Amino acid sequence: MLHVTARLKLLKTAEGGRTSFVRSGYRPSFRFGNLYTDGALTFLDRQQAYPGDECEVRLTLVNPDYVMESLVVGAHFDIMEGPRHVGEGTILSIPTALQKQEGGARKEPQDLTRSR
Repeated sequence: MLHVTARLKLLKTAEGGRTSFVRSGYRPSFRFGNLYTDGALTFLDRQQAYPGDECEVRLTLVNPDYVMESLVVGAHFDIMEGPRHVGEGTILSIPTALQKQEGGARKEPQDLTRSR
């Protein structure tokens, strides 16, 4: 298991998010690009979070090996419940042993139509 801190935003119900709150111990899947892993959230600044809330969490990744290349500060990830996208987040800190200079899960698309 691996613990990282992240800032996350739960989608509002009208945006396709959950209809109820979540508490520490919530166990969604996390999508880094095309790679998925599971884990648990522990809220650092509150007891529970409602659809539309933003908060800081400790992410406990159960199988971090699947997404290890994506685990960099600033990497974006999606919070999934099965096929449903219910939130998103950004990694704020990772253990020092894993830190890299650059990289990330979801980078902005490059404009490939321009000539080089």
